[in-house]
Amino acid sequence: MFSDASQEVRLLVSAGLAGIIALPLFLQSRKLSAIPTVGSTNTWASAIKNLKGTSGIIQEGYNKYKNAPFKIPTLYDWIVIVSGPKLLDEVRTAPDDQLSAIEGTNDFFKIAFTMGQQVANNPYHFSIIKTQLNRKLATLCPIIEDEISVTLSEMFSSQGDGWKPVVALTAIRKVVARASNRIFVGLPLCRNSDWLEFGLQYAVDSMVSAAKLDLFPRFMWPLIANFITSTGNHVGRGIEFLGPTIRERQNIADRVRSGEVVDIPDDFLQWLMDNGTESTEGEITQRILSMVFASVHATASTLMRAVYDLAAYPEYLEPLREEVDAVVRQDGWTKAAIDKMYKIESFLKESHRLGGASSLVMLHKVLKDFTFSDGRVIPRGCSIAAPSCAVHHDEEIYEKPEIFDPFRYVRLRGDGYDIKQQMVSLSSDFLTFGHGKHACPGRFVAAVIQKTALARIVSSYDLKLEDGAPASCKTVEFGIFINPDPTTTILLRKRSFVP
Repeated sequence: MFSDASQEVRLLVSAGLAGIIALPLFLQSRKLSAIPTVGSTNTWASAIKNLKGTSGIIQEGYNKYKNAPFKIPTLYDWIVIVSGPKLLDEVRTAPDDQLSAIEGTNDFFKIAFTMGQQVANNPYHFSIIKTQLNRKLATLCPIIEDEISVTLSEMFSSQGDGWKPVVALTAIRKVVARASNRIFVGLPLCRNSDWLEFGLQYAVDSMVSAAKLDLFPRFMWPLIANFITSTGNHVGRGIEFLGPTIRERQNIADRVRSGEVVDIPDDFLQWLMDNGTESTEGEITQRILSMVFASVHATASTLMRAVYDLAAYPEYLEPLREEVDAVVRQDGWTKAAIDKMYKIESFLKESHRLGGASSLVMLHKVLKDFTFSDGRVIPRGCSIAAPSCAVHHDEEIYEKPEIFDPFRYVRLRGDGYDIKQQMVSLSSDFLTFGHGKHACPGRFVAAVIQKTALARIVSSYDLKLEDGAPASCKTVEFGIFINPDPTTTILLRKRSFVP
């Protein structure tokens, strides 16, 4: 009898939980009746399925409703997906108090709970990226190249002249992490293996924590965040690494104020401290960790796909080398040289097109009911996004979109300087970095790191795939994220002649 009662309680609890999950979806779906739904007629089951990957269902929706809105369910909300120049322009030009990219990002990554309220409510580091980091790329280019060159040399200098298997994502993450941290925190911390590993793990932990919070209704997030996230522990651990450097910088500032002539570091940490918005070690550490989270994984994942493509199509090594050797002989490893590597850039952009890190971009939170020009209304509380992968595989936009064509953008560029073909240029046809004023502000430095790394690899190493390896890199999906298989290996050996 007791067991029958327990089973009845379990059934009631299960029914209650199902109701909690289904009610918000049901209430919002009534307001979204004019927007077609893609997926199972059972929205809860469809939402559960979407946790395992969304690229398939988004492609299905794009095929049916291209240039018109459609929606897919999450556990408690809806994502309205829009495509085509007209609708994307309406999204990107909407006022921030109606469609908010910042709140869309905060909501999706649960930034208030995984990185702290200050980072979520006052993302002033975006303005530092735009006013300091992006404007100093010419100065930073040789520094980035130096770190990439040193990292590659340390990893591969002792392997001899034969072919050696390399776990691609592990190697590329190390290259990107060191190059990024060289401009974030400088030497010697950027070469501290424990700091680098901590930064990578912090990013993973933050993503996992956000995914766990997604399993619960929004009103429960503040109640359970302390049990699910490790924000405090991460900041404490981060201070162990960054604290001495922060105190050293504060000492330099005191000496400067006293009239002493001192060399002042020129990196992101220093720009944060000069900004003066935050001054404690915990606040500054939390801000640096948010930069690590935003920069390393996505940059490494897309660069790794390009390196894999290079190993899969080694016939492109020679023309790429000819370009790199020629511009470096003329301009050295400078930004002027990097900007002239049109084939390197085209190769990377094509890899981005075919192998993006996310099936959705341009995430916006609807803060006030939003009406498209065709009269369809998206109610407050929904999210709006653009289907980057589906757009990048559209045969009406790209000739033979399923074929890897690494010099596609060189041909489109022609003999002149066509800024639209740059990988950092924004349009409704190429959405890797988003579109509009809230596109990724760090895309310029990410592009420099990727172009420099690929150019350095091309100029120093031969690559190929192991026998039987697929021509396209295997991927692992979770939700909207598409990551390279972390176990993927390529074969690498030193180039017989390095100019």
